Amino acid sequence: MATSARADILNAADELFGQLGFNAASTREIAQSCGVNKALIHYHFNTKDELFGAVLDRYYDKLDAALRKALEGRGTMQARLARTLDGYVDFLADNPSFSRIIPREASGGKHLDRIVARTLPIFEMGIAWLDHEFPATAGAELSAPQLIMSFYGMVVSTFTYAPVLEELLGTSPLSARNLKLRKRHLHRMLDLVMESIRAEAAATKPRKRTQSTKGTGR
Repeated sequence: MATSARADILNAADELFGQLGFNAASTREIAQSCGVNKALIHYHFNTKDELFGAVLDRYYDKLDAALRKALEGRGTMQARLARTLDGYVDFLADNPSFSRIIPREASGGKHLDRIVARTLPIFEMGIAWLDHEFPATAGAELSAPQLIMSFYGMVVSTFTYAPVLEELLGTSPLSARNLKLRKRHLHRMLDLVMESIRAEAAATKPRKRTQSTKGTGR
């Protein structure tokens, strides 16, 4: 029963923090939304800040697991990167409040440090993996940090600007059909980047010296 109540509180907090923001959503409203006494929220979570942190941690635990599963699974490098992009799109589609909560906090919210702390291991994992797989791009235009920022923007903007994009496009960018098209576009962009990376790696690869035949009588 206690576990169910805690989960219900987290679900209600997730929804209201997404709709209203941290400052506007009160523990009273959260308690009413999930049908519990306000005191029960403070039993499970001492403060609203702690409750908000639990909501964030639940999100980042799921995101970290999804990305690691995609990146560390079987297949070619390109296949794993494509799966990682798909996994991120699917995560954001399945967790709509995340795309509203994080931008608010990132633009000056009081929980920015927590978001940075939870994002950093994922970011560092991506950089380390790309640097290992594509060492020729380190420090160049196609360096790991630049690639991660670019693809991050291509994925996240679809969700954070969904209401604006819907007005511009005349259709919801978050519909099943449009998300499928978005994934295909991301895969195509990945193809182009991989082609450039391979070309850059080939151009910087040291040429093997051929053994001189001078003086051998051949």
